[in-house]
Amino acid sequence: MAVPIAADQQRARRASPTVSWFELFYDLVVVAAVSLTNDAFLSEPSIDTARAAVLGIISLSWVWFVTTLFNNVYPGQDMVRRLLMLCQMALIVAAALAIDHVDGVKTTAAMLCYSGALVVILLLIGTDRIVHHDRAGDSSIRWMTVIPIAISAALCAIGAFASPYAVPWILSLALVASIVPIIGWEYRNWEGDERLRLGHLRERLGLFIIIILGEGFAALVAELRLLPSIPRNDVFALTFLVSFALWWIYFDGTFSDRRDLVRIRWRLSLLGHLMLIFGMAGTLDILVLVTAKQEVEYGPLVLPYFAASIALVLLSFALLRFSVQGRLGAAGTIHLVSGLLILAAGLLLARQHSDALEPLIGACAVIVIVNGLIGSWMDREAREGGLSAQVAALVRGYDEPAN
Repeated sequence: MAVPIAADQQRARRASPTVSWFELFYDLVVVAAVSLTNDAFLSEPSIDTARAAVLGIISLSWVWFVTTLFNNVYPGQDMVRRLLMLCQMALIVAAALAIDHVDGVKTTAAMLCYSGALVVILLLIGTDRIVHHDRAGDSSIRWMTVIPIAISAALCAIGAFASPYAVPWILSLALVASIVPIIGWEYRNWEGDERLRLGHLRERLGLFIIIILGEGFAALVAELRLLPSIPRNDVFALTFLVSFALWWIYFDGTFSDRRDLVRIRWRLSLLGHLMLIFGMAGTLDILVLVTAKQEVEYGPLVLPYFAASIALVLLSFALLRFSVQGRLGAAGTIHLVSGLLILAAGLLLARQHSDALEPLIGACAVIVIVNGLIGSWMDREAREGGLSAQVAALVRGYDEPAN
């Protein structure tokens, strides 16, 4: 009996969420920086600003994720760690501010700041061994983590002095150099050693999504405060409905607290969350743009950008359902088909140079809300055993007194 009890205790320890106030503060700063990177595209939509926004969101989200994994495997509240993370926050915000819609992307500043944010991760790993002597022999954070991050930081530092045309390629290479080894191999070691606190990881991911949605509302209020009235009351209402539906699908369906943490395919779920972060940021920013500004100010790329963003949200929901259940299921299939249809419609309208952004927003809002309703109904059916199981139970209830 001792082995099952120990296993249960280990599982309970891994499932206990322990997010600190400092981690929440860190999340708020990173989300603010992620939102800043998308502002360059919204202010002046173009291929260059779209590429900068996409790479910026992925890069900053990756730094956030690696730092979060470190704090998950090695929890701590010492002063050295907090000072290093404060420095990293400043570098992350500075990297986001280097993307400017007037002067263009300041590649030197952006790449140097991003390289510095990666170096802080290395310092966190190194100083933790010094501050916490009891962890000095622990190999959960291996060279397979340190070396890829160091290579990525070096590439970014070199890219700071390269041609602006080469910077996107260098940054992409730096991301691949760190993401593939850590997610592909090293993460499996952490999971196999049962060092990951799964409840903590799920709560951090959920808080990040909540903060992104809150940031979208804050941006909406800030824009409307400068205007005498709300230019688009219909889009204003749809923003609330869509935001609620996204919250609903995520927290009550795809990644609800009813799921078994140990069974989740965490690496796939991390990819799904990265897609979701980008999709939500783009979706909410476009809704703010349409609510607060006139149609003549829209650029030709806003329509396909919105379609790609909302499609990514639905596709990420499908991927998250698969990572949790091991199959898409009916609800996941609906998310997948809906996302692909929206993406195809957006690309088709953009190719025809259509100005149907607002009708597309209305149609997408309906699709998202319907996805929430269908997903909620199917999840409830699954929890209650389905309609056939309920009918069978009802029949048995009527038969038992007769027997």
